Amino acid sequence: MKRRHFLKTSSAAGLALATTRRTASAQSANDRIQVGIIGPGVRGMQLTRQCIEYGSKYNARVGAVCDTWTKHLQAAAKLVAESYGAEPKTYGHFEDMLANEEIDAVMIATPDHTHAKMMKSALEAGKHVYVEKPMGNVLSEVNAAMAAAERSDRVIQVGTQRRSFPRYRSAADIVKEGRIGDVVKADIIWNMYSPYRWAKSEEDLESVRDSDVDWKAFLMGKADRPFDRKIYRSFRLFREFSSGIIDQWMSHGIDVVHMLTGELYPASLVAHGGLYRYHDYRENPDTVQVALEYGHGARTFPASFSVCLSTKAGRATHVLGTLGTLEVEDTWRLSGDGSEHPDALTEELEIPEKPGLHHMANWLDAIRKRDRGAVYAPVEAGYGHSIAGIMATDSLWSGRRKVFNPDTREISDG
Repeated sequence: MKRRHFLKTSSAAGLALATTRRTASAQSANDRIQVGIIGPGVRGMQLTRQCIEYGSKYNARVGAVCDTWTKHLQAAAKLVAESYGAEPKTYGHFEDMLANEEIDAVMIATPDHTHAKMMKSALEAGKHVYVEKPMGNVLSEVNAAMAAAERSDRVIQVGTQRRSFPRYRSAADIVKEGRIGDVVKADIIWNMYSPYRWAKSEEDLESVRDSDVDWKAFLMGKADRPFDRKIYRSFRLFREFSSGIIDQWMSHGIDVVHMLTGELYPASLVAHGGLYRYHDYRENPDTVQVALEYGHGARTFPASFSVCLSTKAGRATHVLGTLGTLEVEDTWRLSGDGSEHPDALTEELEIPEKPGLHHMANWLDAIRKRDRGAVYAPVEAGYGHSIAGIMATDSLWSGRRKVFNPDTREISDG
């Protein structure tokens, strides 16, 4: 599959399809970029603080906050008011924020099952978008969000922040320059002892009152049911809303593989996993193993992603090549380890840092420059990790090998 069939958003044709409500010339270089945060929970508050910190350089300001829980809404409004000395606009429904013509950009840090839908709506409302990972976890919704991106000229940054890490940026250059030769395998093992990962305490659960929550807005199209504190506060543990390890960590880990190797999505994969140790109210597994294949024709290579929440032993992130090995994440090392090639690397080198911008600053900078190609984690990257995650989740629950067709953007058994 040639990249030209996939990277539509980088082409002039893609930009010509823009259907935003406001033209790109609506902002002058001196205009303030008004930003809204949708979902100021733990991660959303981090993004809000980052936007406040870096916004001063790019004349950007958080002017609106939105959440389905009044506790989070009030906390975010308080932070913004203390930062600027003025109250932000507050919303209980993201659609009302998107309808505000004064908002230029939005940050989406809501539960996993809402990302793709909100991203599509935001782009169609003419907003620039920072969307947390995963970009989506339902294929039809991810495809719709990607199609909206192809029709839009807005700047999109996906929240896979390793793409802005200085050492990862340098590591990507090393592979691109051919210093480890042809990639023959990639392995990601991110074990972590984490018995309470994504589960909430009874005290935390009891702190949520249904009268303070817009439960229907949270469900966002999922089957109606009575208010459930466990789902609301621990959505990552319930398979209808998230795939847990896959949505939360594989989105980052497989994006590392894509970033370092230049691949956009897996050709095929098979996943295994289950609840082997932590038998609380969770539905999603505490252990996951995914075997993937990348490339087409003669140039293919396998990859693996593995997480166990019962032990922290055995962490490693390696890209293996014909001339040597690249070790990243916990150890930053380039060496000839494992290669018997006559031209194998003979020196062991520490991977240096490649200067760049913070992930949030990079997004604001790209908006200010009106250059959607300047972001570190573009929509294509978000689409790629989402496809991998959806394939892995489908394989995990079905027990079948999954194949992705980039021409039709469909996933099937293979």
